[in-house]
Amino acid sequence: AAMAARPVGALVSLAIPQDDRFDSGSVHDGVREAAASVGAGILGGDVSRSPGPLVVDIVVLGRTDRPLLRVGAEPGDELWATGTLGGSAAAVREWESGREPSDDLRRAFLRPTPRAGAAQILAEQNLAVALIDLSDGLAGDAGHLAAAGGVGIVLEAVGVPVNPAVQELLGADAALELALHGGEDYELCFAARAGTVDPQRLSSALEGLQLSRVGRVVEGAGVKLENPAGDVVPLVRGGFSHLEENVQ
Repeated sequence: AAMAARPVGALVSLAIPQDDRFDSGSVHDGVREAAASVGAGILGGDVSRSPGPLVVDIVVLGRTDRPLLRVGAEPGDELWATGTLGGSAAAVREWESGREPSDDLRRAFLRPTPRAGAAQILAEQNLAVALIDLSDGLAGDAGHLAAAGGVGIVLEAVGVPVNPAVQELLGADAALELALHGGEDYELCFAARAGTVDPQRLSSALEGLQLSRVGRVVEGAGVKLENPAGDVVPLVRGGFSHLEENVQ
């Protein structure tokens, strides 16, 4: 999805804990269901025993003659995102606090929708000039687009599509923080030439998937935030990093 490739299949390797209660079949069923949702299959893999914990290793294969890359954004372009953001991070926050998240938030974390079809439409209609998936938060992944293109990006707070369930749970300010920095939403973020994206025109092709303008590409470097008052401030914090301590 992050490169507008057509899914081909997946290779799945499991190292299963030495626990008779563990149901490896349910893991295979879940992976098979996720792959089938985008027209892919399970091509093979490996199964072995583990002293613990469970290890799941998945390699996904796709095919494209013209991959959409992170590089390509230019000053004057608009920045867009699909879907809503912050739901997955809010679910994790609830679990870490000893609470059970709502069904909507739980679903956002456990069953994100692969946006492979939407990415292909953006590619086929020559709309996206740079593309990335939102795995580490809008701020961090917008930073990847900025770095790849040698440009700056200004995110517009009023346009960030925060998950309504997160706003209801945490309030507007905290919900925006999770949308910007939380990660694992797996929506798409892309740059497009100004005036070329018409959400209403694309609504049918994208089966009603929400499209939101979340910012603009400017001269410079890095990512800044335009707050609702119109002030543009640097974003000190980026996205989630798996190799560094993340400040909450």
